[in-house]
Amino acid sequence: MQRFRPAFAAVVLASAAAFAQTSAPAPSRAVLSDLAWMSGRWVDDSGGNLSEEIWSAPSGDSMMGMWRYVSGGQVRIFEILTISVEPTGIVLRLRHFDPDLVAREEKATPVALTLVGWKPREAAFEGPAVGPPGTMGTVRLTYRRPSDDTLTSTLEKDGKTQEFSFRRAKPEPERTTTP
Repeated sequence: MQRFRPAFAAVVLASAAAFAQTSAPAPSRAVLSDLAWMSGRWVDDSGGNLSEEIWSAPSGDSMMGMWRYVSGGQVRIFEILTISVEPTGIVLRLRHFDPDLVAREEKATPVALTLVGWKPREAAFEGPAVGPPGTMGTVRLTYRRPSDDTLTSTLEKDGKTQEFSFRRAKPEPERTTTP
């Protein structure tokens, strides 16, 4: 009986370890409300130019966003963004437009980036770069909210990194019209 105790103990320990591995909670999957911290109007007007990004609050299965860049008093580029819940997860889609709303991307190929990582006040989206035929690569767009009044986005593409920092815009005064 003495020689079975070590074997019995090994089986019990192995079973306990296996149970602990299988019963540990799986990492939670992000839901759209986890990205609500992005909503608001964010601006960077340093250097005499305006970079403005606006995100709606989550509603239903989506959020929508808009970005524009104004230089020398004229819009240089618009970007329309959506974040939607899909069977495979959360996806950010974006498309760039010139001031006449002519799209840069092909009609059927907006940039589509899948949520690949998130934690409170941070979300990373990644996907294939959209460009001329024969070009390949990956795009990573990470949003962070390091403080209540700051939103940053970091774009990684073609081995280059660009960081954009926005501050929460002050509410615009209500405008009234007289009859």
